[in-house]
Amino acid sequence: MASNAKDVAGALTSGVSFQTGAFRYDVTNDRWWWSDEVYRMHGFEPGEVVPTTAMILAHKHPDDRERYAGALTSTSLLGGTFASLHRILDAQGQERVLAAVGDAQPSGAGARVTEITGHFIDVTAAVRLLAADEATRQIRQADERRAVIDQAMGVTAARTGVSIEEAFDLLRGASMRSNVKLRTLAERVVANARRAAPSTDLLDDLVRPDDRDAPETAPVADR
Repeated sequence: MASNAKDVAGALTSGVSFQTGAFRYDVTNDRWWWSDEVYRMHGFEPGEVVPTTAMILAHKHPDDRERYAGALTSTSLLGGTFASLHRILDAQGQERVLAAVGDAQPSGAGARVTEITGHFIDVTAAVRLLAADEATRQIRQADERRAVIDQAMGVTAARTGVSIEEAFDLLRGASMRSNVKLRTLAERVVANARRAAPSTDLLDDLVRPDDRDAPETAPVADR
């Protein structure tokens, strides 16, 4: 979901509004009460279904279900604060991300927990915003990596008199031969060009005749 706490905080304070609803869980009788908002978070109209622990767990995302159930059980037995950030699949099968915060206090020393009260908060919009920001960042990084390779292809083509396609083949061959990532090699070519380095510094090595006849293998992965 989020890469770190700072990212989460930024998403939660980004101006996105959050739907919040209340719940009450009768531990003794295993009965739930939901506010209208919690019904809607789960894709139901208020009062359309009777919330039960089994039904609630059935709507949790399979990868998050056990963790949520464990937190609920622990709080039911020991009291204290109940908190969970988890995904659900609502009645229409749409994935949402909910934060649940509750509190359970035994009525006295040694007494059992009889009730947990708290709130569900739908943070789906914030998580999607964060995911979109991360996707944009990755796309920009990919563009930057591709840009330096494109620059190196242009430099190689200009200094050797080959076509752009042939320049890429030369760079790829040098990457395979030297076991250096293609992007790293491209950065070196561009850096040499910016320093007005002589062609013998790197580019002459790229166009050695034996490179053109070398058997093709996969270039070093650009990670």
